[in-house]
Amino acid sequence: MTRIGEAIRRGEDDRLIVGAGQYADDLRLGDVANAAFARSPHAHARIVSIDIEAAREAPGVLAVLTGADIAAAGLRPIPHSIGSSKTGADVPLVNHDGSERAMVPHMALPAERVRFVGEAYAMVVAESAAAAKDAAELITVEWEELEAVTQAIAAATPGAPQLWDHVPGNVALDGAIGDAAGVQDAFARAAHRVRFSSQVQRVTGVH
Repeated sequence: MTRIGEAIRRGEDDRLIVGAGQYADDLRLGDVANAAFARSPHAHARIVSIDIEAAREAPGVLAVLTGADIAAAGLRPIPHSIGSSKTGADVPLVNHDGSERAMVPHMALPAERVRFVGEAYAMVVAESAAAAKDAAELITVEWEELEAVTQAIAAATPGAPQLWDHVPGNVALDGAIGDAAGVQDAFARAAHRVRFSSQVQRVTGVH
């Protein structure tokens, strides 16, 4: 805390300025394959069909994988620590009806539906990064574009597109914590009360 407001001299700038920085992509190791992903251009769409034959036959390609391959291999969803009534990133929370917050299966590659722009739906493994990227562009998909919204408030309104079938109203958690009676008493005794609305953005919550 004693350094707040002070200019801190960076120690890494010299090598970066002269082009001597080294990153993971600069490493050259033997017998290493490269991967590239085909990503969704849609915010919400059903995958009707995927044609990977041209990509599979492209020069240098070792494998092309889709959601069907993930399912066939028996790979389980990627686990996320989203918290529960016992644990939580900030505080343990539970829904008003006593149920736990909803969890959705985050598959490495979805087999049926994409739910955000840029979601990977296929992976190409090749002998070089360039070969993998070139082959990924050869994958063709027939999409059934579905309705989408871009704000959480809109997603929670009646009639909004349903993102996950087992999460009614797109609401994963509707709970409360703290001393509700004490809060109401404080408001009742307050000389002034202000009401405002704010939204949570991707990085920071609203408290």
